[in-house]
Amino acid sequence: MLFTMKYFDFFVDSFLFSFNKIILSLGGEALSPGSVFTISNIILPVGISFYTFQTMSYTIDVYKGQMKAEHDFFDFALFVNYFPQLVAGPIERASDLLPQLKKPKFPSLDSVRLAFWDILLGYFMKVYVADNLAIYIDQVFLGGKSLYLANPEIILNVDGSQIFVACLGLLMQVYCDFAGYSFIALGTSRLLGVNLTVNFETPEFSRNPIEFWNRWHVTLNRWFRDYIYFALGGSKFGKLKQLRNLFLIFVVSGFWHGANWTFVTWGTMQGVYTVIYLAFLAPKEKQETNPSPSFSWKTLFTGTASRLLIYVLVSVSGVAFRSYDASMMGIYFQKVLFVWDWQIQPGNGIKQASLLLEEMVKITLPLFILDGITYFKKDRYWFYQNHYIVQGLIFSLLFFLIIVKGIFGKEVIYFAF
Repeated sequence: MLFTMKYFDFFVDSFLFSFNKIILSLGGEALSPGSVFTISNIILPVGISFYTFQTMSYTIDVYKGQMKAEHDFFDFALFVNYFPQLVAGPIERASDLLPQLKKPKFPSLDSVRLAFWDILLGYFMKVYVADNLAIYIDQVFLGGKSLYLANPEIILNVDGSQIFVACLGLLMQVYCDFAGYSFIALGTSRLLGVNLTVNFETPEFSRNPIEFWNRWHVTLNRWFRDYIYFALGGSKFGKLKQLRNLFLIFVVSGFWHGANWTFVTWGTMQGVYTVIYLAFLAPKEKQETNPSPSFSWKTLFTGTASRLLIYVLVSVSGVAFRSYDASMMGIYFQKVLFVWDWQIQPGNGIKQASLLLEEMVKITLPLFILDGITYFKKDRYWFYQNHYIVQGLIFSLLFFLIIVKGIFGKEVIYFAF
């Protein structure tokens, strides 16, 4: 069902393009798009990738004997259609969620406290950070595919420096948009007495690709690990095959995001980063088991530099994620790598790169502070350990920014997947 709804047209179009090139080179007559069956007029069901993967995990686990089949149809239907996480995750395992749905659910006072914070943080990330960043990112990457298709030449006037800065903001926009939904789902579910998996764990502070993907879209990466990486052999058959397996799941992850070569390119880039890190830069196992070294200026410098590098590398790959087709992706990659002019306004109606960066820093600074404290304290609810005045100030600040500066009504990005 997922293949038919999401990928059938992609393969048909790719085949048609290749077939016509061969036929024309041989002097034949090309096939028109109308002569080939497609389903382009069928609207893609919202969230199909999420609930398909969630249901597949149940089927595979039952098949492998890792859990017993559910005999109550209504409990199973509730597992598939559990509304807080239905359209954009997290992708829950049946062994985690089904037992919670089957037993009586009464939220505790502590769960309600945590739920209010999760929901507030989710709205803050979505309507304040993500949707305010979208104003500036849409200037560079355009606000919709229809605008690009109507004016394909418009992207030629964008400067590489503007694209680079927009990519830095794009990573935070996608993170806050998606994590914002996930935290609202987490909090809403807590109020119903059901605990969901935390889908994002401050990924912007990661020091290497492995840490980043252990903190970004946790449940999807867990799904790929359990059902593809381990099925391919994992790390049991040597380093080379382990790297191959990791690379393949990143390519598949890119394909999962959308039936477009831009997403495949994005996934491939993540695979390249990860393979290079594991092959040449990752510490040995003995070093990894050692306790964290004490503070020094050297560790501060190397830690900061590695975090900045990972942030920039993942951000630049956002060119592929955000481009509408391969042509736009190629032009933007060429510009971001070679054509920069930080100071001179290109006259394209977009803010100078330095001004774009300044606006984005203003928007994201409160979240960077909150996430930074969460990352280094290793506690998402650290503020509850402080005086009630501190708690009140944090809640009031986030609530104020949501109400005064929030932008309401924009769709969640991952509804498209």
